Amino acid sequence: VLKGARMLFVYKDQMVALSTVEGTYTGTDAIFHTNRARWSQNGTVFFSNPVPVNQTAQFDAWRSDIPGKGGFTDAPTSEAIVGAEFIRDTLIVFFERSTWALRYTGTPATPFEWIRVNVEFGCESQFSVIPFDRGVLAVGDRAIITADGNNVSRIDLKIPDIVFDFQNSSNGPERVYGIRDYFNELVYWTWVSPD
Repeated sequence: VLKGARMLFVYKDQMVALSTVEGTYTGTDAIFHTNRARWSQNGTVFFSNPVPVNQTAQFDAWRSDIPGKGGFTDAPTSEAIVGAEFIRDTLIVFFERSTWALRYTGTPATPFEWIRVNVEFGCESQFSVIPFDRGVLAVGDRAIITADGNNVSRIDLKIPDIVFDFQNSSNGPERVYGIRDYFNELVYWTWVSPD
């Protein structure tokens, strides 16, 4: 049973949960699957009442042992999912030290698959991810990067050492936050400086 997730996305009429917490219906157990993408059936995602007005509940909406219902796929890496964002019709998923794409296959049995995009650059801060038309920006532990679903490249070549000045103690990575300024055509990130 899905008990929680780091992130939720609507993807091709299905709800996709990334970096899940799972367990039994009645138990207090919690198993963390930090590299997992779990999806619901195509349709309602509500498995118990109460539900929003004009919605229905279906107890097996997330079940992976019933064909045509939910399912899951684990990325073939031991790294944890940190951040994600869509570019066009592909969900770019940033892990700790690598970047992957979760692509829709159109096959009902396995509607999503992991594609490795880059093994060198990942993301360190979940809220540093900023979407653009042609790429998704993120702050990693080695560089500030952009990913387009096929490629990952650095955008910080004029300031290559700046990410090494970000403070990692006192929840530093969790305090990095990015925002896009459309009016001035800029991107801003806040981070904790050791100074």
